[in-house]
Amino acid sequence: MKTTVSEYQFVDSFRLCGRESQFSVPARRALFEYLEDCEDSCGVELELDPVGICCEWAEYPSALEAAKAYGFESEDNDQAEMWLGRKTTVVQFDGGLVIQLF
Repeated sequence: MKTTVSEYQFVDSFRLCGRESQFSVPARRALFEYLEDCEDSCGVELELDPVGICCEWAEYPSALEAAKAYGFESEDNDQAEMWLGRKTTVVQFDGGLVIQLF
């Protein structure tokens, strides 16, 4: 049995399971859009699992901070964006980015 989830339901699902502080609302919206695009391009329906998403993704205010969390040593944000793009999936939004943990 499947249910179509709206952006609002996706964003609110984190609050309902006590994970609202894991991602900002703009990050959750960006993740929703990214995951919906993945469904469309792959033709596979995804299951809504906010806890699983919290274990697989992390929000950062900048590419530089995300890259530094993984040992990147430069201070160049553009270099950090390229470095992250080679290592993992990066979902950017106004105010930061979400990366798939690696």
